Amino acid sequence: MSVLSVVIPTYNMEQWLPVAIESCLAQTACDIEIIVLNDGSTDRSGDIAERYAREEGRVRHLFQSNAGLGAARQAGQRAAGGDFITWLDADDALAPEAARVMLDVAVRDNVPLVCGNATVFSDKTFNTRRYFPHAAASHLNFAGAPAYWKSKVVWRWIFSLPFLQTGRDGAPFPHPHFKLGQDVCFMYDVLTRAEAFSQCAANVYFFRQEHKSISSSPEVWVEHELAQFAAAREILLAPRHEGRFIKPLIKYLNENYWRDIKRAAPMLLTPDGAPRSTAAACLAQRVEELGLALFSGLDPAWFSQDFLAPELRAEPGLLPFAQAFMAGDRATARRIFAELARLSPRDIDKTSLFHTARRRFKALCSPRSREARRVIRYLEARARQRLGAIWR
Repeated sequence: MSVLSVVIPTYNMEQWLPVAIESCLAQTACDIEIIVLNDGSTDRSGDIAERYAREEGRVRHLFQSNAGLGAARQAGQRAAGGDFITWLDADDALAPEAARVMLDVAVRDNVPLVCGNATVFSDKTFNTRRYFPHAAASHLNFAGAPAYWKSKVVWRWIFSLPFLQTGRDGAPFPHPHFKLGQDVCFMYDVLTRAEAFSQCAANVYFFRQEHKSISSSPEVWVEHELAQFAAAREILLAPRHEGRFIKPLIKYLNENYWRDIKRAAPMLLTPDGAPRSTAAACLAQRVEELGLALFSGLDPAWFSQDFLAPELRAEPGLLPFAQAFMAGDRATARRIFAELARLSPRDIDKTSLFHTARRRFKALCSPRSREARRVIRYLEARARQRLGAIWR
C-alpha cells in the first residue's frame, strides 16, 4: 500500500497546530507519516510537536531557523519518505477519508497528481463554501482542462514524490521566496510537466479562512504578488511547452493580474494620481518595470476574444494597459495606472455584527457547515485530551 507523507510547515501556530496533527492521526488510511516542520517558532508550537512525536510513531518534529514557507516546504519534502506527499497548512485540517480516497485514485489511475475538493470555513461563524469544486475525473491533462488553469493552491493535491524529485533538481517550489503567489508557480510547474492527473469527488480538506492573510503592505504586494506573474509567465511559456499553455497564462493575467493591479493602484497613488510617499513613487516605478517584463514579447492577439474562445472571455479592462506595456509605452501605462487609483472599490465590513449574525444563521442551515463544525470540534476534543494543560 502507498504511503502518504503529510508535511505541516508551522510558524507560531500553537493555537491551531494540534487540530492539524490530529486530523492526520485520525485518517482512515494507516500508512501515513506526519512531518511537522517547525520554521523557527517562538511560541509553544515546538512543545506541542514534541509531545506528538513522543507519543505517536507516525509524527516527526523537525526544527529549522526561520527561513519562510517555501524553505520549510522544501525541507519537508527532503525529509519525506512516502510514495506521495502533500502539504497541510498548520491552521487547517484534513477530512478523515482524505488520505485513503486520494491514494486509491492515484494507484487506480497510475497518475502522479490527484486533486481533491475542499471546504472553506469561517473560524468565527462556521459559515462554509466549496472551493472551486470539480467532479471526479481520470487522466486529465492541463492543456485540455480549462477548469484547472487557475490552480492556485497546493493543499488540495497529493503528489508523487519520485515525480517531484525529477524536476528542478528535486526542489518542489520554483520560487520559494515569494510570500504571495508561491503556490501557483509550483502548480503551474507540476501541472505542465505531468502527463496526466486525476480528480476525486470527495471533500478532502478543511481550509480555515481566517489567519491566512500575509502582510499586504505595498512593498509586499508589489515585490511578491505582482512579481510572481512574470515567474508564472516563465513557466507557462517555456520553449519546451511549444505554446500549449498560452491560454492558461492569459486567463491568469485577465483574472488575477488585472484584479491585483487595481488593488495596487490606490495603495501607491492618491485619487489625483500623485504618489502617496517617496517610497510609493519608487514602488509605482517598480510596477512599471514589472509590467514591461511581464508583457514584453506577448502577442496582442492573444488577449482578443477570437483567440480566447471558446474556453475564455477577453478582459477589455486589462487590454489597453497590457497593450501599453507590449508597445513599451510607459506614459500610457502610467496614465492608466493613475486612473485606476480613482476607481478603488469600497470594502465591505465583514467584521460587523450584522455580517457575523447573518453568516452564523446561514451556517446553522447548511449541512456542509454543520459537518465542518463537527469535524473541527471532534479534533479539538482529541487534542485537549491528549495535550492537557499544554494547549488551551
